[in-house]
Amino acid sequence: MLGMVSVYNSDEHTVIEGSGISEWLERLVKGDPRREGCLFLLRYGKLGVFCICEWVGGGRDTFVDVMNLGESLGNFGHKEAQELRKRLFAPVTAEVTSRAIIGNDSDFYHRLQDEDMEETERRERVAVGE
Repeated sequence: MLGMVSVYNSDEHTVIEGSGISEWLERLVKGDPRREGCLFLLRYGKLGVFCICEWVGGGRDTFVDVMNLGESLGNFGHKEAQELRKRLFAPVTAEVTSRAIIGNDSDFYHRLQDEDMEETERRERVAVGE
């Protein structure tokens, strides 16, 4: 769900209008030519969860989940509002993503080297008869 592109289906999805969160979302992106009118609150009928979503592609049929709020709108507080602002207006750059991937790869290969050294030492001890 999160970050996945979905097609709106009125049998499965309900757009929540007139709630405090919906109005806050409108104020959040007011004046932003790219996002104004694109953020909305949605409830997945089958899953029973609420999500903040964004219309994509210029129409009102395709959307992306931006933040999952769980089964209650009461889960949306100051911390979640800050996280949403960060996701919308300060997204992770390609450089940061690249550094994270390189760091994880480096950690993985260092672990493999350490395991290989330990296995080599173990084999040497076995060969000596320890």
